[in-house]
Amino acid sequence: MTAFWIAAGLLTALSLAVLCWPLLRRRENASASRRAINAAIFRDQMADLDRDLASGTLSQDDYATARDELERRVLEDVADDGTPAAEPPRRLPRTAIGLGLSLPVAAVALYFVLGNPAALDPAAQQGNMPSQAEVEQMVSALAARLEKNPDNPQGWAMLGRSYKVMGRLDEAAKAFDKAGPFMESEPELMLEVAELSAELNQGKIEGRGAALLKKVLLTQPDNPQALVLAGTDAYFRQDYPAALRHWERVLAQVPPDSEDARNLGAGIEKVRSLMGQGGQGASNPAPAAKPAATGKAAAVSGTVSLSPALKDKAKSDDVVFIFARPVNGPRMPLAVLRARVADLPKDFSLDDSMAMSPDTKLSSASELRIEARVSKAGDAIAKPGDLSGEVFPVKPGTSGLKVIIDKTLP
Repeated sequence: MTAFWIAAGLLTALSLAVLCWPLLRRRENASASRRAINAAIFRDQMADLDRDLASGTLSQDDYATARDELERRVLEDVADDGTPAAEPPRRLPRTAIGLGLSLPVAAVALYFVLGNPAALDPAAQQGNMPSQAEVEQMVSALAARLEKNPDNPQGWAMLGRSYKVMGRLDEAAKAFDKAGPFMESEPELMLEVAELSAELNQGKIEGRGAALLKKVLLTQPDNPQALVLAGTDAYFRQDYPAALRHWERVLAQVPPDSEDARNLGAGIEKVRSLMGQGGQGASNPAPAAKPAATGKAAAVSGTVSLSPALKDKAKSDDVVFIFARPVNGPRMPLAVLRARVADLPKDFSLDDSMAMSPDTKLSSASELRIEARVSKAGDAIAKPGDLSGEVFPVKPGTSGLKVIIDKTLP
């Protein structure tokens, strides 16, 4: 916006300089110039008469007659000029000042009438974003068009992604099914199906999603998203060696000091702990420690809200993860709840039924860290630019918490 006004000001100043210069410079006196020219002509003609008289080509009588005629014409010219010969040169400063004041005002007024001032205001541009109701209306219109003309796999894929972002997972699965083989045309689309399967099956990837995930790993064995999904599927199946293998491969690809590295490291640490408790972990895991509280009695509840200062940085359909971690120990979440920014402020309750593993429940921790994060990409792994907030330490069974999302992850 600043650059626009600077450029507009410079152009206005240049226009004023071009227009005002003729009004401010010293102007020639037209009448005085005409008299000077006439006088010069008179002198030249008199000189010619004098030469003709001296050479004998002109008689004395003819000379006198021609001179009288010249003097008469000069006197007539002076009589016809009503402007005083001594009139001083004039400037027009008042006109220039008036033009200098009126032109910028008129230009700004015309811009606000005929132009688009809202284009310079980021807040106004943000205000032009479609509302949640408008988004849902567009999605409904797309679904209606596809029902009338179902032979559009790209449209079904788009509809499935829209439903997935909106949290309508069952409808997303149906749309992906109707997209048919098109969902196998790109790795990103195949991973959409695999991720949706994990969300529908509590972390496990089943059916077509599992087949497509395997296909991606065969062609792109270092695909980070595919490795994370494969590791998560293995973890929830208690195949800890496979989970460790996949997550360690991703860890080698991310910056060591990033949030992704910290989250992966916590997951890997948890897997190694589980493997140490039961040999290879999957076949005979050791019994979990006696919990400090059990069942619903260990539930943690409260309200999650978004700080007004960050509202412009979040879209209504961005995914919000609400989860509990132990204050001390691995960062693997003990309970997770998913929502959308449009749902905020949102009342939440986390308990053992939301555990990501039967061996690590919310009730097993003595102190908890309750976090809420707006994921710009919709992924469980935190990324720079995500919005976050947390409260700690919290005892299992605490209610009435207020978690405010008030910071941006670097």
